[in-house]
Amino acid sequence: MKKSLLFSAALLMGMSAAFAQEYPVSQEIARSMKSGAAVQEKAVEYIVARNEVQSGASVSYEAGRSIVLQPGFTAQPGAVFEATIANVVSRPASPEANAVMTVAAAPNPFADQTIVEYRLPESSRVSRTLTDVRGNIIEQTSTEDVQAAGQYKVNVRGGNLPTGIYIYQIHTDKGTKSVRLMKQ
Repeated sequence: MKKSLLFSAALLMGMSAAFAQEYPVSQEIARSMKSGAAVQEKAVEYIVARNEVQSGASVSYEAGRSIVLQPGFTAQPGAVFEATIANVVSRPASPEANAVMTVAAAPNPFADQTIVEYRLPESSRVSRTLTDVRGNIIEQTSTEDVQAAGQYKVNVRGGNLPTGIYIYQIHTDKGTKSVRLMKQ
């Protein structure tokens, strides 16, 4: 009996670890949620949204501190939209993965927009730069505020950009990481 209880407890703990997810500290959402989409976005602290939720879409935002719906946010009639302030706990990947700054983008290649996701291993001032392959600056964001260690998502709008290759760079006090973006 004891062996089966211990096995059951170990199985449940393993399953809960397998289902734990990693969520960003903050997230900016500007992509349109199409009809038929079922989307759940979470952030440990903040979500800022300026997107459209089309009729027939089901969208849920959950954050620990605030969800800000900025001008441009719309939920069309027939859409289901829910925003909840609740404790969002993020399971970090592994200690080794958290020690390195990472940058990735999806979708890539993209048509209108892509989401650049980056991880800061420690608190730092951050600036972000989008350039073409020749190094011409298309967009630059910098702040004197320090961002806490954690994962962040930034929506990059590229609908007005010509087809081609672009570089998105994350600059911190400790260095720079970049991701190559392909605009279709």
